[in-house]
Amino acid sequence: MNEPILKIENLTHVYSPNTPFEMTALHDVNIEIRKGEILGIIGHTGSGKSTLIQHLNALIKPTSGRILLDGRDINESKSSIKEARSRVGLVFQYPEYQLFEETVYKDIAFGPKNMKLTPEEIDGRVREAAGFVGVEEALLERSPFDLSGGQKRRVAIAGVIAMMPEVLVLDEPMAGLDPGGCEEIMENILAYHDKTGAAVVVVTHSMEEAARRADRMIVLNHGMVAMSGTPEEIFTHGGELRRMGLATPVMTDLADELCKLGVKLPGTVYTVEQMAAALMELERGRAHA
Repeated sequence: MNEPILKIENLTHVYSPNTPFEMTALHDVNIEIRKGEILGIIGHTGSGKSTLIQHLNALIKPTSGRILLDGRDINESKSSIKEARSRVGLVFQYPEYQLFEETVYKDIAFGPKNMKLTPEEIDGRVREAAGFVGVEEALLERSPFDLSGGQKRRVAIAGVIAMMPEVLVLDEPMAGLDPGGCEEIMENILAYHDKTGAAVVVVTHSMEEAARRADRMIVLNHGMVAMSGTPEEIFTHGGELRRMGLATPVMTDLADELCKLGVKLPGTVYTVEQMAAALMELERGRAHA
């Protein structure tokens, strides 16, 4: 098992404390993010997902608890905050709304420039990041505001990837995209993961995406960790997930319905590939009966 690169210890966050608007968004959350893993974070709207990830590079500070990056509290000093922001890259939902430079090249280069890299290093980072996300060289001198929505999303993600974070955190990276665009963006993210070995944390509403891609999953409910485990472990609790207001993967629901009809599928099923394999195994068993 890989060592944790980030540890969230007893994290509590209260908005507007000691006012009539006080709200506890996170309560005593403990999570490890391991080197090289893909971690899916799921939960209903208001469960604390966005608040959680904003703590991971010190955009907001805990009311209590700590965020440790390789054992060091990221909020202990200005230098630790700076280090966290260069090593933990955060891509917000609809990141294309944060584009602001006059060219695609300059937008992607913004982060590396702030890292005080040389012009040659910055150029290499820009072109490599653009390659990861499928932004063609011909687009680098275009205005980002002339691009399509999907292209803008890629440029925004490239701007974070250009900093070469060891932990890449994405808040609903496929929101608002068509199925083809979702698949392409996810493949871009996986290409970065495979090339660099970075940990990738994906906040998503898509159970199918989490089921297919994640090594491990965290389920948040009312600001607390309700479940933690592999997709297989999580999706064996379909009833509990549904009681939390979460939709289980379509294949899990289909497997449940088949079970009610007396069709006993082998193993846990939560992806199309697993369903196909389970039905083929079932058919082989009948053929040999």
